[in-house]
Amino acid sequence: MSLYLGVCWIEDQASEAEVDQIKDAVRSAGFEPLITRIETPDDIREFAQRQHHNQDFDLILLDLNLGDGLRGDELASQVRDAFRSTTILFYSAEDEGKLRRRIAERPVEGVYCIHRDRLASRVEELVGHLSPSLNRLSSMRGLAARVVAECDQDFRAILAKLGEEGADTKIAESLREHVVQAAGHQIDEVKKLETLQELLDSHYVHSAALFKEVSDIAFKRNNDELLAIMRKMRRTFPSQVISRRNVLAHALEEQTDTGWHIVRKAGNPVTVADFSRYRREFASQLGNVRRVREILIGEQVE
Repeated sequence: MSLYLGVCWIEDQASEAEVDQIKDAVRSAGFEPLITRIETPDDIREFAQRQHHNQDFDLILLDLNLGDGLRGDELASQVRDAFRSTTILFYSAEDEGKLRRRIAERPVEGVYCIHRDRLASRVEELVGHLSPSLNRLSSMRGLAARVVAECDQDFRAILAKLGEEGADTKIAESLREHVVQAAGHQIDEVKKLETLQELLDSHYVHSAALFKEVSDIAFKRNNDELLAIMRKMRRTFPSQVISRRNVLAHALEEQTDTGWHIVRKAGNPVTVADFSRYRREFASQLGNVRRVREILIGEQVE
């Protein structure tokens, strides 16, 4: 999930007022607009390549009258070939029925036709339709992790630069003290939690502690299947789930000419090519945990 929504606008003379209306329409759905203007057909191939590598655009706005006798319906097939699955919103001051007939004559799939006066409101509707699929907890959790990672990068850059300017020792001592204080505060807060439920409800009890406690309990049970699962999980769960969660939470994406690359300051590199394996291992580990839950307490999770 992204904070931003990319709009590729093929239009030769959009007014500032129209641009502001489109930005407001995107913002009303909770996204920050990133609008890229294309004013000549020659630019389409360049931006198509950019879309192929980086998936920058979530919506394409295509005007009918593009100047110098060029028409949007004549470009529609080229635009669709260049942007295979991106929604196209075709508009003009012309009647919407005529616009639909123009597109039907081509034909081009995945094109919405709208009168220019209703362009902003239709953009708002289309972007709004994206929101339900993105407003899932898993998507928002991923977005939160990304925002934290980017903020951390900025904080680190600030402190590193200030350190280069002569405050290295002072900043290091202060930062170390903040970390120690936070750890001490966490210990004090955990000691106040008197019951098991209070501990389980607390964010101070981290994933590694939960895994270690369940693992210790499982190894005391006389169940061959459970022992086999837990032996495997002791070898793989920390690295495939807990450490990987931490790595992904602090990794960042960097846009390059060949697409998005994942950047880490330390440790083994992470690439998009790894993600299919990550998904398989996540699913396997979750399946193991669900089976452990079933064996230990008799609860199945669908």
